[in-house]
Amino acid sequence: TEDEPSFVEAVVSTQSTGIDKIEDLQDDMADMMEDANEIQEIMGRAYGMPEIDDADLEAELDALGDELLFDDDMSYLDEAAEAPTNVPGTSAKEDPASTQLDEFGLPALS
Repeated sequence: TEDEPSFVEAVVSTQSTGIDKIEDLQDDMADMMEDANEIQEIMGRAYGMPEIDDADLEAELDALGDELLFDDDMSYLDEAAEAPTNVPGTSAKEDPASTQLDEFGLPALS
């Protein structure tokens, strides 16, 4: 179609831009990627922390999961049943849907 550039126009455009400029741009991009990887490596260093093996961490997590499965004491759930269900700033009798909200979805201050 008329709106799409032709192959000839693309070749002429590339020649006018210059292959050297394109290579320079590619070199600059490679340098920036190398710098980014180096920064990421530096930021990922652990200072004063022992090296933690992923397998050891996974085993510890599995052990914690097993402890929770075999824990017969469910008293910590009693507190959840006593928790208030109303929106902060409203009384328990008010309908939370009727509460005015601010632009962040929080109850509007009066």
